[in-house]
Amino acid sequence: MKRFHPVLLLLYGYASFVRAQNGIPAPAPGPGASPEPRNLAYSIESVVRYHDSGEYERAIQLVAKSAEEYLANRVAHRRPNENLVAVFDIDETALSNWATLFDCGFCSYSTQVRFYPPPAHDPAIPPVLHLFNFAREKGIAVFFVTGRQEDQQARTVGNLQEAGYSGWTGLIMQPIGNRDPASVFKPRDRQQIVAQGYTIALNIGDQASDLVGCCAERVFKLPNPFYLIK
Repeated sequence: MKRFHPVLLLLYGYASFVRAQNGIPAPAPGPGASPEPRNLAYSIESVVRYHDSGEYERAIQLVAKSAEEYLANRVAHRRPNENLVAVFDIDETALSNWATLFDCGFCSYSTQVRFYPPPAHDPAIPPVLHLFNFAREKGIAVFFVTGRQEDQQARTVGNLQEAGYSGWTGLIMQPIGNRDPASVFKPRDRQQIVAQGYTIALNIGDQASDLVGCCAERVFKLPNPFYLIK
């Protein structure tokens, strides 16, 4: 059965609905006008289907398994006294915000931040939690680097611990009011980790902006068709 959030009904538009009910074709665009894009509701429906079909989880499993195999090989070739670290993003990497995404009709990330504060009980994404535990078992330190701001620290720490993430070394959040894009602040935060004497063996996240820039030997991109952070 299709899961169609009520907010999607608003996306069709009254004019399109009337045309469809009366068999009237959509008007041709005028000179120089762009054709009407595919209705957003159909795109959202395909995103929900991708998630609910299990394909989303299978894609995550493949990436996490590849990251795990890489770490096993990297540890086997660890240099003496080398402090290896793995860097994890939080939202849609370590923790799933699916309930919030669905409830807000797949609103933009900026809207989520403004009107939907991070829940206190988001579940772990299981393959990523397994990768986290594997890294810890191999003696690899773990840092979380997130776009969440410092006024969300207590809620974030509590949620990570509740979801099963324990024994991590550091959590780097952003100053309150930060306006720098992720593609700027995340490399800067990773430089802080390197400055502490670590070698970043792995960096994993769900956005390209989680992974661009300096410092990581290998990066792993998880799927996220739900929103985009630049």
